[in-house]
This record gives sequence, C-alpha cells and structure tokens, in this order.
Amino acid sequence: NLQEKAKAAQIAREKAEAQENAKKLESMQVKVTAKAGSNGRLFGAVTSKEISDALSKQHGMTIEKNKIVLPENIKTYGAFDVKCKFGYEISGVIHVLVCEA
Repeated sequence: NLQEKAKAAQIAREKAEAQENAKKLESMQVKVTAKAGSNGRLFGAVTSKEISDALSKQHGMTIEKNKIVLPENIKTYGAFDVKCKFGYEISGVIHVLVCEA
C-alpha cells in the first residue's frame, strides 16, 4: 500500500530529524538574559517560550515551546540543563545559560 509506505517514510524522516536535533543540542549553549533584583532572583522567570526563541535566534533551530520540559520556570542566574522531548521517545538536553541583561 503506497499510503502506508509514504507514512512509514515520513515517520522515519521525522525520527531521524529528532535524533539529529537531539545530537545538535549536546554541543550548543543557549544564552538567555534576564534582569534580577538585589537578591539575585529574577524579576520574571525564564520560560520555555524564551528558551525556544533564543534557540531560534542564536542557532537557527526551531523547537516548539511545548516540547521543552521545564519542571518549573527558571528564576535565578546560572546554567541549567533543560529536557526537550522530540517525540518518538527521543529526547535531548538544552544547555541554558541565564545571565544578566
């Protein structure tokens, strides 16, 4: 059946792309700038949307914010490893560096 073959080919492509993206993430760092008060806590929080936007601007990589798994929003400066689920049981890690704006 041609339809089934086409679907299988598309799934294979998407899987390969997911694995490639997961591999690319290993070697890159995403910088997100934020402002903080005197206690070092951020005024806002770094959200998955900001991480997604930064990835796009800095590395030309498009990862939808709903694929970025933030157990809670980031509220301090520092380096964070944020999980990213690509589907097909493939996940990667985004190395996020939150620094002063």
